[in-house]
Amino acid sequence: MKILTKESMIDLKQEKSPKEKIYHPAKKCSVCGMPYVENHMLSESLIKILGDKIRYIPSCKCHETFYERELEKIERENEKERVKNRGNRYKNFSIIDNKFLNSLFEKADFTEKHMEIAKKYAEKFMEKNCDVGILFYGNSGTGKTFASACIGNYLMERGRNVIALNIGLYLTELKQEWSRKETELLHKISKCDLLIIDDLGCEKISEWVLEKIFLLIDTRYRASKPVIITTNLFYSRNNEKCGIYSTFGTRIKERISEMCFPLCCKGESKRKSGTEKFMDFLV
Repeated sequence: MKILTKESMIDLKQEKSPKEKIYHPAKKCSVCGMPYVENHMLSESLIKILGDKIRYIPSCKCHETFYERELEKIERENEKERVKNRGNRYKNFSIIDNKFLNSLFEKADFTEKHMEIAKKYAEKFMEKNCDVGILFYGNSGTGKTFASACIGNYLMERGRNVIALNIGLYLTELKQEWSRKETELLHKISKCDLLIIDDLGCEKISEWVLEKIFLLIDTRYRASKPVIITTNLFYSRNNEKCGIYSTFGTRIKERISEMCFPLCCKGESKRKSGTEKFMDFLV
């Protein structure tokens, strides 16, 4: 049995005291420049087995923070993807074209008043509950569809559920293969964060068309959810001057008036002719 003395206690403390740090003469951290230090946690026998490369380790924490940053970056990207997927959940129910999907605020001309309002609307939509939409009306080619698409894509990128319907394509699908799915679609329309109805008034009017359009708008109206509508028809609160009233009648016009802020898109058509597109192609 070993008797503890003052001298043996001192020897014990010395045995447990940290060893002097031995730095590698050349190997340094690529981030901060600190030299690598000898790893006292490994035995010489283990170093002989694994190789001399593991004898020295970083004396700083740069690599730890680097991997932490990388993990945080991956998590941010995953969260961004999850948000995007939430925004795309209803996209399969949209009836739109590629031109709609490629419309972004980054490509917009904000000298146009309606684009400035569209961007502000999209930003506020993300900040608070929204129960009011926009009626973009005006001549062909003035940017109505582009503005509505910019709003829709902005919201979808940030996780909002958006359904966008070109009214002509929507009615065509109903006539062909979507009739049995109309109930399901209207249910989705009542639940999504935003509904976009593009090109209202382009269709040939019949009793069937009036019924389907009214049902579409009324579903949204009863859900107290916002809708964005684009149309070439002139809008006025005065029914005698209102193209929407003369085309669709009182029920549809009154619901649109209550649900939407009317915003006139002015100016000449921005659509390029075939000649202009061809010359741009050759440049």
